[in-house]
Amino acid sequence: MRLQTTAGQLRAGLRALQGIVGPHYTAPILSTVKLGGGRLVGASLDARLSVALPSIGAMEGEVAIDHRALRALAASVDRDVVLTIDGSGERAAVTFGGSEYRMPSLAADAFPADPEIEGERAATGNLGLVAAIRRVLFAMSREETRYYLNGVAILVDPDGQALVAATDGHRLATCPLDVAPEGSRGLIVPAPIAGWLSRQGREPEACVFDPGRKRARFELAGMTLSARLIDGTYPDVFRVIPKDARPALVVDRQMLLRALRRIRAFSPYSFKGVRLLAEGGHLTVTMSDAGEGCAAREAVPLAEGHAVGAFDAGYNVGYLCSALAALQGDLVTVSAPASPGGSPAVFTAEGDRLRVVQMPMRV
Repeated sequence: MRLQTTAGQLRAGLRALQGIVGPHYTAPILSTVKLGGGRLVGASLDARLSVALPSIGAMEGEVAIDHRALRALAASVDRDVVLTIDGSGERAAVTFGGSEYRMPSLAADAFPADPEIEGERAATGNLGLVAAIRRVLFAMSREETRYYLNGVAILVDPDGQALVAATDGHRLATCPLDVAPEGSRGLIVPAPIAGWLSRQGREPEACVFDPGRKRARFELAGMTLSARLIDGTYPDVFRVIPKDARPALVVDRQMLLRALRRIRAFSPYSFKGVRLLAEGGHLTVTMSDAGEGCAAREAVPLAEGHAVGAFDAGYNVGYLCSALAALQGDLVTVSAPASPGGSPAVFTAEGDRLRVVQMPMRV
């Protein structure tokens, strides 16, 4: 094969493939990128990304070139320099000016084919699907045991509201959608795909969800991502949302977040719990001495003009920090049942559609 393109164009295409292509010692073809047909293509065991690659003149033939070597070279050449790539057999050559670099290559016919995905193509440019996914990523599980939690689920709640959800069993984050794309209900977008979509900073122009094969295709400007979804059933997360929760306290979000971050930085414990107690117009945050010689107490004023109920519960300080950082708005409302100490609490912020359900802990 032979093509000419600028280092900047090649660099941009290879950058888009990050998070999809990586070292793969048992299947060397998955450590390469395929060049051909005016596109760069990278694949993993679970995803395939095709990126448009502008060229100078026609792109002739196809070849699969080592991704690491090609990316390292493109990153080291001025963006306006024209690169000529020739590939065949076991070596590809990249030349520019008087320089020549050779790198491993494989036959393009060994590259994984585009997976078959059938379903109704839904225009999603203004749906806010990726924006909602980005909001809940912090609550997603990273453990291997409950693999079905290692992703973001597209669900419909008992009231018929479409939403995305992520949970690690200790906290739950949900963000509503105006509508769920056709065929997406109950499907789980795995963490690497959810992360890649979030990093693009734009919404897909269209999506296709195939519930039978548990696959999806996301179409962005100049890029098409085909992905295998998690083959599992997401738990009924709506059961953990307390139906009798009522607003218990309202507090300045940034003020509380700064207090919690100070305690988290100060605490010597690997498992850091804090107690939240609303009383006398203040929310008192305490970290008790557990034999390490350290204790902390912060008093954060409650928002004026808001009714306050009884509240006394313990939480993981790291989880509280991530929830408050994810929420938007000046004031955060904590809602809980009459006895919050042993029940989940719901954290919301004025004007924000994100909702975080936090499980308590003994402190």
